[in-house]
Amino acid sequence: MLQLTLKTIPACCLLFCAGFVQAEGIIDLKPFVGANITYDDNVFRFSSPEQAQQAFGSPATSDTIKRLDVGLDATVRLSRQQLRLSTSLSKSSYNRFDLLDNTAKSNLLAWDWRLGNDIFGVLTTSKNESIAGFSEIRNPIKNMRTVERQAVSLNWRFHPDWTAYLSRDQFKTENQLEIYEALNRDDKISEAGVRYSNPLGTQLALSYRLLDSKFPNRTGSATVLFGDESVQSLLTLELAWLPTLKTRIRTKLSRVKIDYEDTPQREFSDFNQRFEIGHALTSKVTLNASVYKEVFPIDDILSTYVEATGLSFNPSWAISNKVILRGGMSYEDRDYLGSSGIVNNELLTTADDRADSSKTANLTLAYEPTLKSLIQMQYQTEKRKSTLNNQNFDFNSISFTARFNF
Repeated sequence: MLQLTLKTIPACCLLFCAGFVQAEGIIDLKPFVGANITYDDNVFRFSSPEQAQQAFGSPATSDTIKRLDVGLDATVRLSRQQLRLSTSLSKSSYNRFDLLDNTAKSNLLAWDWRLGNDIFGVLTTSKNESIAGFSEIRNPIKNMRTVERQAVSLNWRFHPDWTAYLSRDQFKTENQLEIYEALNRDDKISEAGVRYSNPLGTQLALSYRLLDSKFPNRTGSATVLFGDESVQSLLTLELAWLPTLKTRIRTKLSRVKIDYEDTPQREFSDFNQRFEIGHALTSKVTLNASVYKEVFPIDDILSTYVEATGLSFNPSWAISNKVILRGGMSYEDRDYLGSSGIVNNELLTTADDRADSSKTANLTLAYEPTLKSLIQMQYQTEKRKSTLNNQNFDFNSISFTARFNF
């Protein structure tokens, strides 16, 4: 029944929209335009100028990217029902690496529905197309990636402080280039849980999440090594409370288990932990920090999963009612663990103990001269070190953005 509902989400949303054509409701249309210029000193995240020389015949790694954005956000409200539509186009032009010129597209249609006071949910369908990043697969070619999503959720507030919920999401990810077709995947996510929230700000949630991932285009040795289907389960406990009016503490603990249909040697289980604290130092200055240890699977010849341990610090300062300064710093260690069950050969022994560390920082200055306009400057940097030489990289980028909502 749920699967049938997901397949009919676009039709349901469109029928709901058609019902509003002749109805008296509140229609809010917000077209927007924007422009962005970014300088990036290592577009492809090359580990060295020599790697760039081998790829392009030049050690140059930097580029200036110009982007133009245009889009529309629309909302239709009638009584307690709300329909949301978002569509946008982003055209990016590269000064040096013009082979990367592309137009990204984003479309979303959602129905925020409600029955009475205590039953509500969302029906969503969306499609996004954009260029794939280079942080993990640093291949200097343009690969456009399309992600389609359909989702449905149901919430039942059976008590003023308690809500039970069910949700189902389906994702379809496709890569344009044939060499990346093996990375195409279909994800089905089912989740059920219960949430508690009281007027004092204390929150408690317990949920169970099941993620079924399939790689329909995997064949040959890739299927033998990594399998073409996995099932990930997460049992999660979340707790948030306010020890003072200015401080909020949040804890998230999860048991993670990964099962593979064709490659049981890659199965593993572990625990995720994340702790966050937010504090309003003054009415204009807020501080946020987090520490975590999380695991996730990886398609690697020797390792089966990665354990990421890190911390972050994110302050913000509202200099005035129109100007805000935000910053961020983080550090993360990644250890590649687990045995794939494949006997090492002489060419692979150096990858057996792979470990990466990353340092990142960002600084953003945003100015809103009017309620409908935004001017923003941002600086970002990352430095990654790895026991594998070809996985090292560092980059710096600075961008300027202007946007106006009509």
